Amino acid sequence: MSSRSVRWGRKKRYAIASIVAIFGISVSAYYAMENGPYKNTKAWNFDSYKDNTVPEGFSYFQTDLQNDTWIVKSDPSAPSTPNVLAKLTNNDATSDYHIQIMPDGVDSVNYEASVQVKINSGEKSQAAGLAFRFTDTKQYFVLVADAANKTFSLCRAEPGKLLCLVDKQANVTPDQWHTITASVSAQGIGGYLDGNELIKRYDQHYQHGQLGLWTKKDTAAYFDDLEIKY
Repeated sequence: MSSRSVRWGRKKRYAIASIVAIFGISVSAYYAMENGPYKNTKAWNFDSYKDNTVPEGFSYFQTDLQNDTWIVKSDPSAPSTPNVLAKLTNNDATSDYHIQIMPDGVDSVNYEASVQVKINSGEKSQAAGLAFRFTDTKQYFVLVADAANKTFSLCRAEPGKLLCLVDKQANVTPDQWHTITASVSAQGIGGYLDGNELIKRYDQHYQHGQLGLWTKKDTAAYFDDLEIKY
């Protein structure tokens, strides 16, 4: 074997070893960031608001001018009684997606956010979720629990479309509370349903953005105990 071939083989091995090392460092950093630790917590349980009121300071976004309602309601089944934030809808709802952005949000790259959600009804859709890295209605991520299709999905909004990047079969049941958790770092996103990790994706789109609640089409849903650790 020529000395040139030996040198080329050695360089090739070094290059492969470097790539493996870089990937290993990235994975280690991802897991370290995904698992915390977090020093601060911010939470919304909606119990300080009066029943049947629209919370002051909340920012509602939708994809057309159909005016559905987000309102505080009393619900005896709420994980933390007495109140929930209810997404009400009418049978003529035409908006594809509805998003309620939380006031006084946290601008952080690395965090864990969770919310309790109960999907009540919907003829066109029965899907609700947790939106994060929200820049505007064209740029955000959302973890979606779909009771009609029995799926849990990670989707990314881009101008003109919503791409569902990962879909997992899941036992999403109407009229039952479920917990959605997003573990977010600079390297990627982990998605949990009821404490079970179903989604892991390396994705560096939209590093910053706000936190919010999300529903699809005519879905009516209740939300409670939204929390972010950062």
